[in-house]
Amino acid sequence: MKKYRHSISMLIAFTMVCSASQLTAAETLGQILRDAKWEGILGTWVDPKTKDVMRFSWKIKDRVIEQRDKVQNTEGVSLIGVNAKTGEVFEMGADSDGASGLATWTFKDNEAEVGTFVTTGDGQEVLLSLKYRLIDADTMTVKMFLPGVPDPLLNLTMKRKKTRK
Repeated sequence: MKKYRHSISMLIAFTMVCSASQLTAAETLGQILRDAKWEGILGTWVDPKTKDVMRFSWKIKDRVIEQRDKVQNTEGVSLIGVNAKTGEVFEMGADSDGASGLATWTFKDNEAEVGTFVTTGDGQEVLLSLKYRLIDADTMTVKMFLPGVPDPLLNLTMKRKKTRK
């Protein structure tokens, strides 16, 4: 039994080193956005008709995005990051009406789909789907859907707010 202790210790040490290297090798949010050609979401977006605003900015460079918005007179804030174990892009946030939500992001071509589980301020649970579409470098549409309902609850055409130099 003594002769196997060293081997078992070495195996455990090797496993721990390999596990640690896999965690550090997980893709960053910045890399995922670059690979999906979605780094253009960063910035401030305004719907010219409704004056609704969405702002996406790095909270921790390449790791966490803070998303702030004022949509339909409700203010919200959320954090977007990557689950190091699964590689999924997740979002968690809350708004001024007391709602909170957990979401996952998926990217395909020029669209990002966000599946969101929301608990409203009065405790109701709702599934929502948001679809972001980059039309060009300065235009993005945002649509919100309930499952099984073809017409969007929300339909915004956002324009990138120009920054002063």
